[in-house]
Amino acid sequence: MTADSTNLHFHGLSIPPGCHQDESLNTVVQPAESAFEYKFRIPASQTPGLYWYHPHIHGSSEAQVLGGASGALIVEPPETKLEEAKHEAGQGSEPRQSQTKVRQTEDRAATNAPATDPTLPERILVIRDQQPAALLTELGHPTKDLSVNFIPVPYPGYPMAILRTRPSRREFWRVLNACADTYLDLGVLFSGKWRQLGLIAVDGVPLSRGPGHADGISWQTDIPIPPGGRAEFVLDTPAEHVDAELLTLGVATSPPNDENNPAPTSATSASPVSESDDANPPRQLIKIIASADADETPTQAALPEPAPTLDLARAKPVRQRRFYFSEKVLDPQHPASSTVYYITEQGAKAAAFQLATAPNVTVRSGDVEDWVIENRSQESHAFHIHQLHFLTLQRDGAATKEPYLRDTIDVPYWDGTSSHFPSVKLRMDFRDPNIVGKFPYHCHVLQHSDGGMMGVIEVKPKPQKPAKK
Repeated sequence: MTADSTNLHFHGLSIPPGCHQDESLNTVVQPAESAFEYKFRIPASQTPGLYWYHPHIHGSSEAQVLGGASGALIVEPPETKLEEAKHEAGQGSEPRQSQTKVRQTEDRAATNAPATDPTLPERILVIRDQQPAALLTELGHPTKDLSVNFIPVPYPGYPMAILRTRPSRREFWRVLNACADTYLDLGVLFSGKWRQLGLIAVDGVPLSRGPGHADGISWQTDIPIPPGGRAEFVLDTPAEHVDAELLTLGVATSPPNDENNPAPTSATSASPVSESDDANPPRQLIKIIASADADETPTQAALPEPAPTLDLARAKPVRQRRFYFSEKVLDPQHPASSTVYYITEQGAKAAAFQLATAPNVTVRSGDVEDWVIENRSQESHAFHIHQLHFLTLQRDGAATKEPYLRDTIDVPYWDGTSSHFPSVKLRMDFRDPNIVGKFPYHCHVLQHSDGGMMGVIEVKPKPQKPAKK
């Protein structure tokens, strides 16, 4: 393995963790080698929605993702609403599709849809981070600059990317946080006032119907997205001459920096926060300009149907496990020098991930487990597991009402004084026979996973029942 070695992980897809499919632990592609082919089938059970792909070479994933090596991947239904409408209206002669469609895409836009069209104009926005052009030391500056579909919006001026649209219409936005390390909390301002965003899907999975969102849409003024996460929502565009912008509100990923009154820490539970900790201040991203003559590419997308009632919520777990995030600064006098990151199952010895390490967790295909993930460090971490989605049951011990599955979730930082650590309780679904094999779980802040905050789970096949004699 060298700094130029690479591979790919297809984030969120329930495909086998096998060679040439979604195996990221041992697959190493060298630049001098012939092209490496990935070939897999999207299962019929895959939820249509927004997914993505990026390098997952241990030790170099952050650098490669910061360099822009990522892309959006949209799984569409076997037959979209638009195709059904055209077929039923006799507008098309193509046969009905019977296979799930996948498209790799970047930013898209669309012309206004007819009133009878079951689709909306679609936008795909990929937000990436990158190292700033100059070393900045003043308090409050972002550790990483951002770009939107490769249009840079660097500190300190934040020259916004321009998005031109038709006025006063509803659009379908799919947003991917393809940042290596940066948290986002998206909001939209119209003339200085917050707009409601209609959240439809998280991490590729639509919301189910419930109190306050009987139509499967949750209206809110901001949408947090951790690194690796995705959000799909509807937005009503501004009228002409309205000052409109998309921005990230900023996310506190570590306790406030008070040099005169530093927060005490427990030497057995956490270490000082590194001086190079990722800062995520508020910043502008996109200026939205509405005009009747906006020149657009006519791309339409069908809104996902609300998810059915989640059977995972009713499934009986076979066991509960507890894991915790922790860190160790190797030189406390110089915390920016080097930090080792851990994710550890309760009762095991904390150890940074090594490629040669045996699987940390073993489960049987068909099992359902509850995992409690604690954060015993003073910076936020984003838990992610390959090959499957999970259901959020609790946050900090309190039941949650999050009517959707996800594959990445933020676990906020510990403040250094509380007797209880921040935590989430997740219901993990290992019932898909398609995911038998070994694959990682880790923090999706890639600086942390590269630094050792990763483990491996092995899903073993169901035991074969002895044949009757």
